[in-house]
Amino acid sequence: MKYIFIFLSIFFFKEVLAQTAEDFFNSGNAKFDNKDFLGAISDFSNAIHIDSSRSNFYMNRAIAKSEIGEHRDAISDFSKSIILDTNNILAYFNRGNTHHFLRNYTKSIDDFDKAIAIDTMFVNAYFNRGQAKSEIGNYYGAIEDYDKCIFIDSTYERAYRNKGALNMKLKKYQNAVNDFSSAINLSPMDVNAYYNRALANRELKKNKEALVDFEKVITIDSKHLYSYFYRAEMYALLGNKFAAISDYNKAVEIDPEFLDAIVARADLKQEVSSYASAIEDYSRVLLLDTTWNELYLKRGNAYMKSDDFKSASHDFSFVLKRDTLNPETYFCLGNLKFELGEYQNAINYYSKSILLDTLIVKYYVARGKTSMKLRNFIISIEDFTRAIELDDKYTEAFIQRAIVKSELGDYRGSLIDNKRALELDSNNIEINRANIIIKMHMQKYAELIPDCDIILQKEPNNISVFIQRGDAKYQIGDKNGACLDWHNAVNLGYKEALERITKNCN
Repeated sequence: MKYIFIFLSIFFFKEVLAQTAEDFFNSGNAKFDNKDFLGAISDFSNAIHIDSSRSNFYMNRAIAKSEIGEHRDAISDFSKSIILDTNNILAYFNRGNTHHFLRNYTKSIDDFDKAIAIDTMFVNAYFNRGQAKSEIGNYYGAIEDYDKCIFIDSTYERAYRNKGALNMKLKKYQNAVNDFSSAINLSPMDVNAYYNRALANRELKKNKEALVDFEKVITIDSKHLYSYFYRAEMYALLGNKFAAISDYNKAVEIDPEFLDAIVARADLKQEVSSYASAIEDYSRVLLLDTTWNELYLKRGNAYMKSDDFKSASHDFSFVLKRDTLNPETYFCLGNLKFELGEYQNAINYYSKSILLDTLIVKYYVARGKTSMKLRNFIISIEDFTRAIELDDKYTEAFIQRAIVKSELGDYRGSLIDNKRALELDSNNIEINRANIIIKMHMQKYAELIPDCDIILQKEPNNISVFIQRGDAKYQIGDKNGACLDWHNAVNLGYKEALERITKNCN
């Protein structure tokens, strides 16, 4: 805790005792400046012994006592100083600081109140009162005090930073961004302000803005561990998974035991199909923490995706022995049985997951997809419908239900589900592929052409879609358009399209 001192030049009568007290007082101040706090206390005590009527003598001794940790004795001296001079603003202020140090926050606030009553523009008193209010959970009151600091001194950077931190706690993230931005304007190299603004933008899902701030932190401090960790998260959310892995690498390089970074890196490695490397990371963490059941399941999934079904089964079964009531374990075992083609066993495991937790959408979707493999389409539709009831934004449930409806000949219902799926995920061209097949069955040739267009924008060399679009154009009388599409298919290597051209394009 830093204290504020005022050294006053006061004229004394020429009596020997007054001069001697002043000499001790000045000597104490000099020793204090040289950090000889015990010597300072001794001199202040001598001054008080000679003249016990001086408020500043007690106040300065109190400050020196605080420096050596004698906070309760310091409070006693501050109180004596105040008795002698009820307008000694610094005595109130410093006693408030000492109460704060002792976690007597209510008393601290009371002293800052008294200091502010004497001087309504005492900016440091507002700031410290704000800190004390924050400690007792009065965040709004603290923010009011920080605002008062800023009103008095618009360059008071610490007030902006503390206010931003409180707005983070209150989940007023945009306000926090504004506060940290003000702090940055005053101090362009303030690492903490950039870092905290990045965290606020992260909460606002402003991933690009957060990424820029994390990059700024790293530019200033190349060893800032958590900026690498969170920048990796931002990269992943923005689709740059390899950049994210690189940042996790850096975080682990700085702290080899940063387990969360190792796990997050392993998760991303799974997503980019680097299963062996992901397994290595999971195993590295499990050597340090064998209680992390979720990690055994993740490693088991990586084993399964790399076709090491025996190791996957071992990890899943290991967790099952530890906890027979974990629905996720049964789900993983269901996935394993699905991959092995043991569809009925997979359904049994998925059903167990659902029995343990009836609100997890992916369990219903997985069981529905497995029932499709057994051509139990009505049961599949029931599971997909239940998934949609639980989460009407779960795209995969609409896609899978559309497939089942198509199998049952309900093409209209299938198109309705695919339409909803595209509303949720307009970039999923697999839905457009499905629409093409359905619309072909329904002979809605004109309607399937836009689906072909969308796919060809992303896959300009897709031969089958050129054929499908060409056939559709021919059916609606656009002979020239059809022939052009068939020619494109031939140019891409599909010579069988020559038969269509020979027959229909002369």
